[in-house]
Amino acid sequence: MKQILFIFALLLGMVSCSDDNDPIAPIVNPSPKEQWGQTLVGSDGTIFAYPDLYVNYWEYTWSIDEHPDIALRIHGAFPKARFFSFSLYDDEKGEAIGGFADNEIVPDAGSVNPFVVTSSDQGSFTVYVVPSSTDESQIARLGAANVCKIKEGVKRGTLIIREYLGVDEYGGVELPAIEAVNIHTMEEVAAPIRMNSNVISFGTSYSHLWSDELDEMPFFLATKGAYYPNNSTDYLFARTILKDDQVLTFSFIPVTIPKTVEEYKTAHARYWSICLGSARDTHSYYSVYDEQAAVPDGDSCTFVVCMKQNAELASIREKVEAEVAQGKHWQLIVWDRERKSVEGNEIGDCIVTMYRNILPDKTWEYSISNMIATPYGDPVNTAKENPDKMIARKALGAYGPHGQKYLTAEFLALP
Repeated sequence: MKQILFIFALLLGMVSCSDDNDPIAPIVNPSPKEQWGQTLVGSDGTIFAYPDLYVNYWEYTWSIDEHPDIALRIHGAFPKARFFSFSLYDDEKGEAIGGFADNEIVPDAGSVNPFVVTSSDQGSFTVYVVPSSTDESQIARLGAANVCKIKEGVKRGTLIIREYLGVDEYGGVELPAIEAVNIHTMEEVAAPIRMNSNVISFGTSYSHLWSDELDEMPFFLATKGAYYPNNSTDYLFARTILKDDQVLTFSFIPVTIPKTVEEYKTAHARYWSICLGSARDTHSYYSVYDEQAAVPDGDSCTFVVCMKQNAELASIREKVEAEVAQGKHWQLIVWDRERKSVEGNEIGDCIVTMYRNILPDKTWEYSISNMIATPYGDPVNTAKENPDKMIARKALGAYGPHGQKYLTAEFLALP
């Protein structure tokens, strides 16, 4: 169960402790913003599941059982963002059953996809979600280029939009409109009213792992389970308990990020980030993404983590600043174990670190996607089965992050 809860947390990265548990009142002629759930903001401290702090999410869930002949038509403009995607899920299982990354979406006729070709025109798109019984002739009558077919037997569907580094809350555009078509008559009908999704039923559970106490902090590739996964992203995870008199460091060569839209297709990844969250509540509290880290292609970076309660914090800060002054790419993260979560609890000293790669190139020699995934429950022991493929530093060399804890005096004495 603990493993399942973590995988849910890891792959969903988007569950809010909002008031979405309340019954949803029908809205007459809803606007697009009213059709989707409220914006779930990665940085507001309310979202479970170790979200990136630079992502927004929107969710729409409907009863397929009650609308077996309805195709959804999602129409809108491409947002101004680093990355966005549509994902379709079986809401009863949390299983991904379809979706599109931004560069996979065919734009409307006469329009462009700005995630494929640089353009001042944001362009528009139309995505259809059709019943499992829909045949090719019906799809042809829809004139649809982007089609997600619902898996047979699915009773409740959930659509999720993910948007990274949008220019504003909505990426400079309106949320896409949700329309509906009867798949047999092709007549436009009222779209199903949004209902509560199971994504808001997520809870947290914490237990101590023996490996939390190790001085080394290896990174592992997370498994992709049936809990609303973001199939466009792979994650490395690591976990440790950090004491007040300790300093954690981890280093790696980050994946190279494209500089232009035209480079997206051949990029090793679209985006990377490091996020630190609390194992006690699965909220993220600190995050650094690629442009903030500003690491030149092929160079290594080092993250230094210590407690706000560390008596030598000033000396630690001075050492990091001295390394930066010498041209090294060091980042200091000061973790406050006494910080209160939105639930009113201290976030504690057990830290989960996530290294996130969006759209990783599986053909690249050092892609994290080439690793063998490791279940969360006891990753250090599990990785002994095949350490060369399951431990990031062994599998990826310097491109794989690896952590080490030091007593503060030892860290300050490092050359």
